[in-house]
Amino acid sequence: MNNFDDIVVHRRVTILREKIEEQKKILLELIEQWYHLRYVVQPRIMFEYDKIFGDLESELEEKAELCNKMERKVELFFVKIGRGMKITRNLWDLVNKSVEGGKNNHEERVGKNGNSSIPFHFVFQTHSANNDNLQNELNRMYRQLVKKLHPDVVGENEFFKKFWISIQDAYKERNFAKIRIFYKLLNNDGVNFEFSEEIIKKLEEELKDLRLMVNIEKRIIERMLNSEPFIYEKNLKNPHWIEQHREDLKKKINQLEKQIDFNRRLLKKIEENIEDEFE
Repeated sequence: MNNFDDIVVHRRVTILREKIEEQKKILLELIEQWYHLRYVVQPRIMFEYDKIFGDLESELEEKAELCNKMERKVELFFVKIGRGMKITRNLWDLVNKSVEGGKNNHEERVGKNGNSSIPFHFVFQTHSANNDNLQNELNRMYRQLVKKLHPDVVGENEFFKKFWISIQDAYKERNFAKIRIFYKLLNNDGVNFEFSEEIIKKLEEELKDLRLMVNIEKRIIERMLNSEPFIYEKNLKNPHWIEQHREDLKKKINQLEKQIDFNRRLLKKIEENIEDEFE
């Protein structure tokens, strides 16, 4: 390259690095906002919500669990009947033991208030080879974060104080996307001070990747603010809304009680028709 080309490349590299730093700054601000919402605002809202509706929510949760188990039993018995199987005492006991002792897929994936315990940006990976690769990469990034952040290694710093808990939670939840964001914010791997077309391509890819992360984090925060418990925050001081919400919860409980009664009668009818195993 001639001198003019060198100047152009140098300028492009400089601009790209500036844009990368700008995106990292935005990403850090979004992570700080997410951290504040999850670890400060959400517990406060839930505390206020539970003071008002905790009794009804507990009753609703218990009845929903009972209803789900009963519906699962009814479903299993009708599947067996549809296959021409006899409902014997042993089969009755086996189905009851299976349902009472296990969790269904919904319970495993959805926690209290309907929040998924498996991050949406990690669930999409279903192929075992992809899962292995992601797991290895997740472990590698986590180890690097520990080396850079753990107070036993570097002493406490501001980033550690703010994000160590959320990094640990993200790792336990196998939240690959969140760990990757922390890794990006704390590492400059692959970025050096050379000036070439190859470096420009790497920086462009880095910038594209960061912009995608920023857009994803913005959507995550938007969804958080438009879901429980954040949608309740502005109404927890509104007596009219509180009364209406209590009535809504009571209606849900009443509907579950009707469904439980219906399932109970179905199960009783099935039990009354248990056949002798030696017939």
